[in-house]
Amino acid sequence: MENQVYPAWKHALLYGVIISVVLIVLLLLFYILNLYTENWPGYISYAALLGGIIISTIAYRDNYLKGFIPYGTSFSVGFLTGLFAAIFSAVLTFIFMTFVGDEYTAVILEKAEESMINSRPDITEEELARAMKFTRQFMNPVMMAVFSLLANILFGVIFALIVSIFVKKEDKSIEISA
Repeated sequence: MENQVYPAWKHALLYGVIISVVLIVLLLLFYILNLYTENWPGYISYAALLGGIIISTIAYRDNYLKGFIPYGTSFSVGFLTGLFAAIFSAVLTFIFMTFVGDEYTAVILEKAEESMINSRPDITEEELARAMKFTRQFMNPVMMAVFSLLANILFGVIFALIVSIFVKKEDKSIEISA
């Protein structure tokens, strides 16, 4: 019987769930502390995603591959971890926006309007109304979940590519001469 490796997708699924729970706890914490209009909490969320991908990839390498992992496998584990975290986070974002979305959306729209006026003081009422109508179209639970999914997948890919550079470890004991 040959040596079978634990499937990367199962490992990534577990870590993806853990990361998404951490991300939703952060979202709720930022909401409770009224920090959801600030930019810096988003950086903390992406740091949590990065940290989760690092931990997942190292754990897979050390626990299932005897301390060695090629770049491609490392990327696959990191990507799948980020993908599962993105999917679960998008679902949880949809649920959050469905139940708390009205207050959250009102504050975000107010901040967006204020930002538009500050960045362009000469904006006309018609232009502002058009811009706000366009912005409102994207402030619903489905669109917020889609944007959360896409952003987390994008950052998950970038993080997996970078993490794999540092986590990969080739087994030099098995040299094949050509």
